[in-house]
Amino acid sequence: MLRESLEYLLTPCPRHIRALGYLSESVALGARYRRQSRVWTPHVAACRRFILDAADRVPADGRLLVAGAGRLIELPLHELSGRFAETVLADVVHPLPVRLAAWRVPGVRLWSLDVAGVLGPLHAALTAGGPLPVPPPDGLFDGPPFDLVISCNLLSQLPLLPLDAIEARRPVIDEASRHVFAQALVRAHLRWMRRAGRAAALFTDLESVWLDRAGRAVERDSSLWDIPLPPPDRAWEWDIAPAGEQDRDLALRHRVGAWFDVPNA
Repeated sequence: MLRESLEYLLTPCPRHIRALGYLSESVALGARYRRQSRVWTPHVAACRRFILDAADRVPADGRLLVAGAGRLIELPLHELSGRFAETVLADVVHPLPVRLAAWRVPGVRLWSLDVAGVLGPLHAALTAGGPLPVPPPDGLFDGPPFDLVISCNLLSQLPLLPLDAIEARRPVIDEASRHVFAQALVRAHLRWMRRAGRAAALFTDLESVWLDRAGRAVERDSSLWDIPLPPPDRAWEWDIAPAGEQDRDLALRHRVGAWFDVPNA
C-alpha cells in the first residue's frame, strides 16, 4: 500500500483527470499486474507479437503513436524504439515508471492526451449540471499523421471511468443516454485513429466472461457497447482476474480481438 500511496501522491496529473479517477485506476492497474503477472503472461505475449507485426507492416524509421500506452505492460518499448525514429506514448496519465522509461529510451516522448476529447467538458458538465458532451468528430488531433497509430486495449475502456463518474455524480441520467454516450466515445476513437495515422491498428477487449470455479461461464457481457465490428485478424483469451482477485468465487476472462487496419463501426 505504501508504494501505491506514494505513486498516487507523486504522479503529475491534472485536477479533472484525477477527479474522474484516472490516476487511481492507473495505480490500481500497476498493483494488479504485480499480483497477476504470471497469469497475464500469455496475454502480454500475444499483445507484443501483434504490435511488432503491425510495426513490420509500415516503413522503418517513421513515427509511431501509441494510444493508451498505460503502464507499458503490453508494449515492447525497446523493440519499437529501435524500429521507429520517434515513438510517442499518449495517455491521460503517465505513471512514474513510464516517465523514467521515456527518459531512458532514445526517441521516446510522452504526450498527455485525452483521445476522446470529452474529459474536460464532461467534468465541467458534471460539476455544473449540464448535458453530456458530444465527442469532437475526429477527437483531439492536429498535425501531420503518424506513420502508424496503435491503440492498446483502449477502445473498450474509454467509456468506463466516464460512466462511473456519471453514475456517481449524475445518477438521474438514464441508462439509454449513458449507452449512447459510451457508443459515441467508441466511434469517435475509431475516427480519431484513421485521422491520426497513415496506418492504424488496435487490440481491444471484445467480451467479458465470468467463470465459476469449475470453469463454466455464468455471465457474458459485450465490452464494445453493442457496436458491431468485423471479425478480428487475431483473437485470444486473457485471464485477467482469477477467483479471489475481483470476486470471491468467480474468475474474469476477457476475449481480446486485434485488427491490423482499424475497422469501421
